[in-house]
Amino acid sequence: MACRTSFLKAVLIVLNVLLSLIGVTLIALSVYELNSSTPGTFEHIAIVVQIFVGTFVVLTSFLGCFATARVSLGLVWSYVICLLILLCLQIYIIAAAHSTDYVERSKKDFLVIWADRSANVERITLLQQKYSCCGQLGAHDYILMGRGIPLSCYRAQERRENTLFTEGCQQAVQAHATDNVAIGLIIKWLLLLVEFGALGAATHLGITVRNKLRRERF
Repeated sequence: MACRTSFLKAVLIVLNVLLSLIGVTLIALSVYELNSSTPGTFEHIAIVVQIFVGTFVVLTSFLGCFATARVSLGLVWSYVICLLILLCLQIYIIAAAHSTDYVERSKKDFLVIWADRSANVERITLLQQKYSCCGQLGAHDYILMGRGIPLSCYRAQERRENTLFTEGCQQAVQAHATDNVAIGLIIKWLLLLVEFGALGAATHLGITVRNKLRRERF
C-alpha cells in the first residue's frame, strides 16, 4: 500500500510538472501573439481564451502538487474536479479547433485591415515587419496605387533593393496561421493526454487514500 501510494505520488508530481510547463508555454506563446493581434478579431479572442486555459492549467498543476505532497483526500478530490473541468474545456477547444478554418479567418481579418489602409497604417506596418511581407500580394500593390513602397517593406527598414520583402502579407498571414494551428493542436493534444494521465493517477490516489482511512477507522 505504501509503495503504491509513493508511486502514485511520484507519477502525479511528474505529470503536474509537465502540466505547469505546458501551461506556461501556452501562456508565453499566447502573450507573444497577443501583442500583434487586432482587438476584436477572431484571432485575438482565441488568444485570450488560450491565456485563460494556460493560467487555469498552471493553477491546477500547483493544486495537484500541493494535494499530492499533503496526501489530503479533500485536496485530491478538488484536484480531480479541476482536471475534469479542464478536460471538458480542452475537448471543446480541440473540437472547435478542428471545425474552425483559422487560416481562412486570418485571411478575412487581414483583408478587413487592408481594405481600410488609411485607418490601419500602424497595424499594416507592424504586420509587414513581423511577417517580412509587403502589401497584400506584394510590393507592386503600392506601385499600382501610385504610392511609394513604405520602409516597413524593407528588412531593418533600410531602403535597398536586396532588403525588399517580396512576399505578400495575405500569403504570409495565412502561412503564419497554418503554423500556429499545427503548433496549437500539438500543444492541445499533449495537454489533453497529460490531463488524462493526471486524472487517472489522482483518482487512483484518492481511492487508495480513502480506503486506507476506512481501514484505519476499523
